[in-house]
Amino acid sequence: MHRTIGRLSAALTGFLVFSYAMTASAEPPKLKVGFDTIPTHLAPVIFRIPEAVQHYGKDYTIEFTRFRGSALQLQAIASGEVDLGVLAFSSFATGIVNAHLPIKAVADVAQDGPWFSTVYCVRADSPIKTLKDLKGATIAVNAFGGAVDLAARSLVLKEGLKPNTDVNFIEANFANEEAMLRENKIQVAGLVQPFWSYAETHGGVRSLFTQRDGLGTTEFLFFGARQDVIAAKRDLLVKFFADYVRGIRYVTDPAHREQVLKVVAELDNQPASQFAPWALLKGKDYYHDPNGLVNADALQANVDELAKLGQLKQSFDVHPYIDNSLVEEAAKTLAQK
Repeated sequence: MHRTIGRLSAALTGFLVFSYAMTASAEPPKLKVGFDTIPTHLAPVIFRIPEAVQHYGKDYTIEFTRFRGSALQLQAIASGEVDLGVLAFSSFATGIVNAHLPIKAVADVAQDGPWFSTVYCVRADSPIKTLKDLKGATIAVNAFGGAVDLAARSLVLKEGLKPNTDVNFIEANFANEEAMLRENKIQVAGLVQPFWSYAETHGGVRSLFTQRDGLGTTEFLFFGARQDVIAAKRDLLVKFFADYVRGIRYVTDPAHREQVLKVVAELDNQPASQFAPWALLKGKDYYHDPNGLVNADALQANVDELAKLGQLKQSFDVHPYIDNSLVEEAAKTLAQK
């Protein structure tokens, strides 16, 4: 009897171990993905809509982490804290030239210029009518060395004015810039969406120039990853980008607008009415490439401008640091469905 019970116990233990192993093996692998402002960063929106994706939840899951700014995401990519992080062209270039990081740009997130372009606004009653009138003025940007900062500096220099001599530059949070402008603590506010939309809705402001005026089309934000992560998780990343590209097309389809705005509002804990006037609308919001491709020509021009303005010690050929093959392979899987 004891021997029989022992055999049954051993068999039961073996079954439980086998069952646990089967359950554990059934758990889909996890991708760690960084993001920041919603809906400019569309990934958190896309993966909250089951109809927009096909592989998510079955072939992989996602652990999203929010970072304030692309510089922190660059650090997270370098340390392995995330598999994919969203970079600006400035942080990307710095990571390659200064830190010599083995990173690649793998998919577009948002471009400034083809649709909306960041607005540098003044008060409606401001005496500043042209760029020449900026002498003695203070311009607020979110971060020195970023796209918003560089576009303004580029235009100031083209007018023959010297940044921080003829025109003052200060750093300020986007959320505070409108109030600072209205109180005349600054004379120009550089506002991305949604902050320009909020200021425009409140009235009493006007556009002086845009980021496109200073930098042309900007490969504003894009997914970056380490080369070893791309090699090790290629199949997983292709499935992610198949869902991501499919999702871009889904959320930018006017037929799904009400559903998408509801998700955006839930994620940002704001009423949908705040996003309705601009989010994902041509001319009102940033452009998202429907195929997820990094705009290599724009990125090259942006990096060249960084070097020209002295924000980068030297320019470089960006093409070896762009890997569009993941989204191109993802697009093929979409075409087969």
